[in-house]
Amino acid sequence: MTRLILTVILFLITPLSYSQQNVLVFKKKNKPIEQFWMGSIIAFQLKDKEWQKGEITKVQNDSLYIRPFIVHYTLMGTDTVRFNVAGFSFSDIYAMPKRGVLIHYANGHFEINKSAGHMHFYWIKSGFVFRLGAATYAALHLINGMIKNNLSLSESIKPLGIAAAVFAGGVILQKSYKVTHRLKRKYHFEILKLS
Repeated sequence: MTRLILTVILFLITPLSYSQQNVLVFKKKNKPIEQFWMGSIIAFQLKDKEWQKGEITKVQNDSLYIRPFIVHYTLMGTDTVRFNVAGFSFSDIYAMPKRGVLIHYANGHFEINKSAGHMHFYWIKSGFVFRLGAATYAALHLINGMIKNNLSLSESIKPLGIAAAVFAGGVILQKSYKVTHRLKRKYHFEILKLS
């Protein structure tokens, strides 16, 4: 008998416990990329290029509220530090990180973790390896020419031209590689109301 009463009470209370909840949908044109709701973790960049990351506590029609937190990893386990809730308008949000980009707390602020395993081939995609290799190759060619005392313009055109082309390729990769989606017309937020 008590099981029946508990089951009836559970069925009566369950619909009352679900209140209206807004879901924040991040879209590219009309295609949803990611959904966020109360309790999920979100990271975004403000217009002043400062990163924010935290747990969503509330989503409204034109703003969201997050509780920023920092997780410290130690040999004894993890330690989480939580801060006060902060509100941000959607118009204040400049960019969202691409999928797989990890935002972490370092040097007194949130930033992109470029050494994380989530950043596949970051050093190649950003052109850093090409720029470093080209500069090293050009410097070695010039140093070897000075040491051997046979540094001439006719012999240096080809190696320095190759180094310049590789360096330019690295600069082009650096300019074209983006780790964020900038919120404009193409990328935007929409609110989905669940009741």
